[in-house]
Amino acid sequence: MKRSTRFYSLSILFTALCFMSCKKQSSVDMPPSIVTAYDAFSEDSYNFSLFKYLIDRAGQADLLKGGNYTIFAPTNSAFSAAGYTTAAIQALSSDSVVRLLRNHLVEGKIESSSLTAGQQLTTLNGDKLLIQKVGNDLYVDGANITNTNEPVSNGIFHVINKVLAKRSTLLERLNTYANSTSNSQFTYLIAAIARASQGSTDFNAMLSDPAANYTLFAPNNGAFIDGGYASAAAITAAVPDTLGRLLKRHMISSRLLTTDFDSSKPQTTLGSTLVYFDKLKPGNTTYNYANGLIIYGGFSNMLGGNNGVIHSVSRFLPIPQTVTTLARIQSDTTLTYFNAALVKASSGSGMDFVKMLSDPAASYTVFAVNNAGFRAAGYATAAAVSNESSNVLAKILRLHLLNKRINNINIAENGTVQTLLTTDTGTPVSLTFTLTGGFKVKGASNVNTIPVITQNLVTSNGLLNIIGSVLTP
Repeated sequence: MKRSTRFYSLSILFTALCFMSCKKQSSVDMPPSIVTAYDAFSEDSYNFSLFKYLIDRAGQADLLKGGNYTIFAPTNSAFSAAGYTTAAIQALSSDSVVRLLRNHLVEGKIESSSLTAGQQLTTLNGDKLLIQKVGNDLYVDGANITNTNEPVSNGIFHVINKVLAKRSTLLERLNTYANSTSNSQFTYLIAAIARASQGSTDFNAMLSDPAANYTLFAPNNGAFIDGGYASAAAITAAVPDTLGRLLKRHMISSRLLTTDFDSSKPQTTLGSTLVYFDKLKPGNTTYNYANGLIIYGGFSNMLGGNNGVIHSVSRFLPIPQTVTTLARIQSDTTLTYFNAALVKASSGSGMDFVKMLSDPAASYTVFAVNNAGFRAAGYATAAAVSNESSNVLAKILRLHLLNKRINNINIAENGTVQTLLTTDTGTPVSLTFTLTGGFKVKGASNVNTIPVITQNLVTSNGLLNIIGSVLTP
């Protein structure tokens, strides 16, 4: 009988998420007594050709034709996202490739129903794999188990969306990735670590400590370029302690996998700034954000040392303001009309916008219309706004609010994002975004796109953008 695996892709919300692995579904149409694990991976070259190549390169084909194992099998996209091309695997030493493979193998057959939060599994290397649960999702060392309980004659395998690559230190993890692909995204970061270490803080030593207990939000090369460092040479020429302060802004003194991100509990960096977390799950895939920046799936939960973990971000983490979104709006003299709308809509529409934007446990992205925008829409004064119907204002406001912090760099050109407004039938109403020529937003009935005057102000409970026209559904 023929084994078949069917995989379907979810729609991608943002272009940046092309780096992330989507949830999959699969079925095995073959009795487990017939197919060994090695045969299963050999037959499904579409999804597992790189994992099968890793097995062959490690000389472990016979191992996976017998025994009794639980196998956490990364997909081809997981290998590619981590920089493990065929050439990169070929370039690994024999010891390294065997260790990489055996870190995905656990002795004995363990079904998903037996996996519990906090459980630690011992790999054939003797390393520990941490099991975590978020809702109905299972994770192993930060890798999402996307398909479970695929039976084979010599055990069982679970499909995962990350490669479980153990490295002795965080710095080795960064260097290993940089050397494994010609398209490394961290060469500027490695240069920054080296240069900053010439100042008052030895980051080389910190990140080379095998017991280092850090979370590093690793800015990729594009983040450094957009942040004013046009080349590696510019980084080398920078003041070491200036780079040191930047690095500390991206480091937390504890290990946090994406499954540990708590939207109700910000974390303080070594630079004494705060990092706020958000999660979005529009479908089966969970998207994680830090201060409004998406954590790229292929470059998240990269483990180094006993306690270290790396997450990649495509911009420097914004420094958040220490006030709520409501307080920031109330302090801005160009937003008095918008504040009046919040107050009036909260008084009789059944939706308390004032409470929402001041709630420390909530988070929203707000497109706040300035006073000129309200005047252009026919409201001559703040008093005129206050005299408007609460329900009319509530409809306007819901179109200007998105759930959670969403930075504009995570939105595709001409991409759409759902607002809090829904149609009479309950269908969410979306905004459309353009990036060419500057960040702009548009409602369905707006004739022109509306430039975002002030972008991505991270507050203690959200993200604020200021625009000069009212959005219309």
